[in-house]
Amino acid sequence: MFNYIIAALIGAMSAILANRNIAVYNDGFRPVYTEYLNGRMDRKALAATSFAVSIGLIIGFAFTNSIAMGIVIIHTYLLMGDIIGTWFPDNKKGLILSAVVGALWGVLVVAFMSSIQAFFSALPVNFLTQLAGVADYVVTTFAVFPALVVGYQCGVKKGLITAAITLATYLLISRFGVFQVGDFTLALNGEGMAMLAGTITMIVFAVKNKTDAAETGLTNIFSTNIDAIKKHWILFCITGGLLACAASQCFLTTDVISGPLAMQGSFGQAALVALVRAIGYVPLVYTTAIVTGVFSPAGSYFSVAAGLFVAAMGLSAPMGALTAFISGALVMGLEVLLLGVIGGLLDKFPALRELGDYIRDAMSKILELALLVGGFTSSFAIMNEVGMGALGPMTVMIVWMLNKTAKKPVLMPLAVGPVVAIALGIIANVIMVLGLGVAA
Repeated sequence: MFNYIIAALIGAMSAILANRNIAVYNDGFRPVYTEYLNGRMDRKALAATSFAVSIGLIIGFAFTNSIAMGIVIIHTYLLMGDIIGTWFPDNKKGLILSAVVGALWGVLVVAFMSSIQAFFSALPVNFLTQLAGVADYVVTTFAVFPALVVGYQCGVKKGLITAAITLATYLLISRFGVFQVGDFTLALNGEGMAMLAGTITMIVFAVKNKTDAAETGLTNIFSTNIDAIKKHWILFCITGGLLACAASQCFLTTDVISGPLAMQGSFGQAALVALVRAIGYVPLVYTTAIVTGVFSPAGSYFSVAAGLFVAAMGLSAPMGALTAFISGALVMGLEVLLLGVIGGLLDKFPALRELGDYIRDAMSKILELALLVGGFTSSFAIMNEVGMGALGPMTVMIVWMLNKTAKKPVLMPLAVGPVVAIALGIIANVIMVLGLGVAA
């Protein structure tokens, strides 16, 4: 019941923020609001645009990866919140309808996830365990992303140095990372510490990197937009608290990296991943917010990272949820309060602004490859249940290649592995029911 209540509140808040033209989650949709707020676009066109830019992500990325991991990705709630909020008029009636429909959507998401897992568990071939393997390589390879970021921004040589530091840290921590202090045992996570070492190296190289980018002076030009966002700080604090609470209770994640880690109980590492991801999204989220006057309901994800850090503390459920809510609310409040300050820093240090772009690109490329490889192994394991293991990776490769060569790709690259694995799970059950396969 607790999950349903939090999900309903998240759905309602995201729809309200979109309906009142305060915040939308889709980064590509945020600039469109300038046209609407300036009277060059009506509400129907705004709603149609929101649907067009978000529905593919909801179906092709959010739902498929949520099913594969067993934990709901934040896009499922907040992108639909964009659609629901813009679909109703921005008046009192529209506000109430947005809140009600947004809350219903949140409840439906939780109900669907519970139902789909129960449905798969009842099938002759229960492929949920194998399906979870789609994210295995994401968890193990993500630690090296700082090396790719440095390679993009500072060149291959420095990228190799970062990679060497990352791998050396992993080897050292894996070998000597357990410390005994009296009756207390401290065991450091090799992958998490390796990513931390790589991230520190990445930031050092970024600060020292010279760039020709010029200051934009955004905070001075768009100061009225910053003030407009700050007026609604209470709504943002509530939303940030809800997201942190959901993350701490392990039924919401921002991505396909921290999600599996949280599901494994590695909340400290999941929090570190979420923190780095939040840093990577600061330039994009803050720049578009300052220019448009429309923020993100999740800010730059720092509230979710706060919730995961609280979960890592191991507090009991009521206290843990409350602490996470307060932490998320405070962090989101700081994000809104410091919007102009952070915008000024991005202006003053262009290399840090560029760093965010490189972080997002590196994350995307590593995720794309890791999920594809995970799709190979997961699909093999699923089809092996009916004695046709090789058919799994063959199908993944066919779909990957045809999707890549299509003029209009049907699937996002990140979604190919999970989508094919789910489809093959259903096919494996059909084969078993028809008696065409051999159970492993």
